[in-house]
Amino acid sequence: MSMPVGATFHSVRDSVVSAVDAKFAETVRLSPMSGGAKDQQRPQREISAILRTGAEKSNAVDTANPAAWQIKIAAGKAMLYIDRTRYPDIVLKKQDAVRALTRHGQPVFEVSLVDDRNHTRLIVELVHK
Repeated sequence: MSMPVGATFHSVRDSVVSAVDAKFAETVRLSPMSGGAKDQQRPQREISAILRTGAEKSNAVDTANPAAWQIKIAAGKAMLYIDRTRYPDIVLKKQDAVRALTRHGQPVFEVSLVDDRNHTRLIVELVHK
């Protein structure tokens, strides 16, 4: 009796996602919101997920001498990647809040877009709040 190819693929896929999360994931708190207040229908919860903040770029401050002093400015956007196998029941909506609990200052982000079509991860676009 042969094993279906899909079953083998799913096992390998789940192992890869788990290994990546073990290396790069951090603890975040998901706070469902509704009309600017806590959503009573969806509980707040802490999960482990990959959070990538916006690209930084150097901008010259002194236009007369660009090499003299530069600052880094964050784009203000971030992406959150949630393992669908580990957290199959998570439902995020636009304007929900996400707090990065292990980062300095515990920054808060707001959900701007949710892509639930990916078969390995729930992909969430965030903006810094």
